[in-house]
Amino acid sequence: MKTSLRIVICFLLLTTNSFAQNRTAKSVIDSLRTLLQNAKEDTVKVNCLNNLSSEYEDIGSYDIALNCGYQALRLAQQLKLKKGISLAYTALGNAYLSKGNHDKALENHLAAWKINEKMGDKIGISSSYKSIGNVYYRQRNFDRALENYLASLKIAVEINNKEKITDLYINIGNIYLWQSNYGKALENYFRALKTGKETGNKRLLAISQINIGNVYEAQGKYDKALENYLAAQKITEAGGNKLYIAAISNNIGIIYKKKKNYKEAIFYLKKGVNLSTAIGVKDLTMEGYQELAGVYEKMKDFENAYQYQQFYSQIKDSIFNNESNKKMIEMQNKYESEKKEKTILLLNKDNALQDAEVNKQKLIRNGFIGGLILALLLAFTLFNRFKVTSKQKKIIESQNFQIVESINYSKKIQNSLLPDISDMQKSLSNLFVFYEPKDIVSGDFYYFSEFEKYSLLACVDCTGHGVPGGFMSTLGSLLLDKIVNSDLLSPSEILTKLSDEIIRVLHQQDGGEIQDGMDLSICLIDRNNKKIEFSGARNGIVVITDGQAKRYKAELFPVGGNYMKKDAPFERNFKTQTISINQNDWIYMYTDGFMEQVGGEEGVPMNYTQFENRLIAATKHQNPKEKNMQLQTEIDKWRGKHERDDDVLIMGFQII
Repeated sequence: MKTSLRIVICFLLLTTNSFAQNRTAKSVIDSLRTLLQNAKEDTVKVNCLNNLSSEYEDIGSYDIALNCGYQALRLAQQLKLKKGISLAYTALGNAYLSKGNHDKALENHLAAWKINEKMGDKIGISSSYKSIGNVYYRQRNFDRALENYLASLKIAVEINNKEKITDLYINIGNIYLWQSNYGKALENYFRALKTGKETGNKRLLAISQINIGNVYEAQGKYDKALENYLAAQKITEAGGNKLYIAAISNNIGIIYKKKKNYKEAIFYLKKGVNLSTAIGVKDLTMEGYQELAGVYEKMKDFENAYQYQQFYSQIKDSIFNNESNKKMIEMQNKYESEKKEKTILLLNKDNALQDAEVNKQKLIRNGFIGGLILALLLAFTLFNRFKVTSKQKKIIESQNFQIVESINYSKKIQNSLLPDISDMQKSLSNLFVFYEPKDIVSGDFYYFSEFEKYSLLACVDCTGHGVPGGFMSTLGSLLLDKIVNSDLLSPSEILTKLSDEIIRVLHQQDGGEIQDGMDLSICLIDRNNKKIEFSGARNGIVVITDGQAKRYKAELFPVGGNYMKKDAPFERNFKTQTISINQNDWIYMYTDGFMEQVGGEEGVPMNYTQFENRLIAATKHQNPKEKNMQLQTEIDKWRGKHERDDDVLIMGFQII
């Protein structure tokens, strides 16, 4: 899918509520200018100038917006008014981003973030995270964009700011849309539509409809896409926002192009280009030129096609130049140094593996794997026969019994493949495992291996549950055993090799029918030095220190599966994080089954804060059985009348 730059710009950047307030932009600006002229207090002037900057940016007058922002900044700095300085930096960042000057935008938003952090201003911190995410999003650095959006959303939920929550759902949905994950994109857009209706903010409703249209467009449902775009157009035309009108004009023009109505396509695309050029939004202008070139090419008008392609290339070069990218990288590094210290340690290779024990484990494991596969094949065969002979009651009852018996035996084999918890507890103090398959056999499993001063622990969630999940977990266990016992590798190296092996074994690189993968976290534990090397594929870990939870995030992509990005294989870049552990710290590894269980008063999955609070509560119990009882009580209470919909696996341990 070629995702349009429309979702890069659209509708993420503005913070005013002129639609919701039913006032024209001109009347708002006139009121602010009158207030500024009559203001006697400098603090009032700062607020007026910051609001004017936002209003001018809202209507596409970016140079005036920058002028007001710099006036506000200078005056606020003279007064040492921290909130005013922060808001001025934010206004400047928004204006620069709208103009397509990404490095200046990031510079100003990072300055605002630092001040908000020092003040402990949660609303300001949330806004800064969102704004920083917008800059990375415009640079198409989606990992960093999502990281900042989620940080912003967490705070917005805590303070129950529904307008900000709505904006963030839209931003997160845009990332999933770019990655062609249409289900996740629509899920977030419809959440935005729901919360947008609760706020009564017409701007947010328009944005939600536009982005829902983007998904339908990407799915080839052009009539439904056009329906949503036209509905949003009515709101934006009434509001008079040139940025919105330009972006929607591009949307509609592209739909008409895909429907081969080239006359209408040219009309709307030129309208979008003229507006975006007038207000200085390079991203939208660049896209409009590119789409116009494509339309004229379809019409065999190669002279106009070449002309607009030249326009596109010129403006693209002005946005994505090397000097700008260099500045972005420099500021990105500074930002990271403000947030955390990165420690990179190389693991000392230890070749003194216990060969005899490894070979023994392999022999036993491979024997069990063969038995499990035979048992699962028998279960599958019996199940098919069960459907064919559904009218024969006695045969059904007999075969049903055999199916259950076969799967129950498969469970015994699968449990035999799991490491012995008592052996794990000899290496890792107070270790416990909360393991509950949804069906008889599970798609979740855990893995353990030990080498002198190191212990390696993996917590794995395979695609699916029941019999399909059982097959995948068998494959995952076998491949992990092969990789781990071949050499002492870092967790990131293990993930990379596991991903390659899954793709190879299931022929996924050839576009095979099975494109399933695994989400997992791996910890290589240095027991002597109390350190952990962690790497994760979609599954992170949580460390509890003195009743406070700290989450270490995983990469956003799984192992296995043939993922494509712009017709090329998606490059996975797993990283290892080094974590120093204190005497009384608890380390938790988990799959998403506990957190994703539908429940609570609203019938929705848990958020990370709710999940972490339950881990903190479990930490108060030292005995493994008490921890399991605590977690069982918590998930049953949360689930209520809802049935369990996934396997559950949580592991916790200490290094003493």
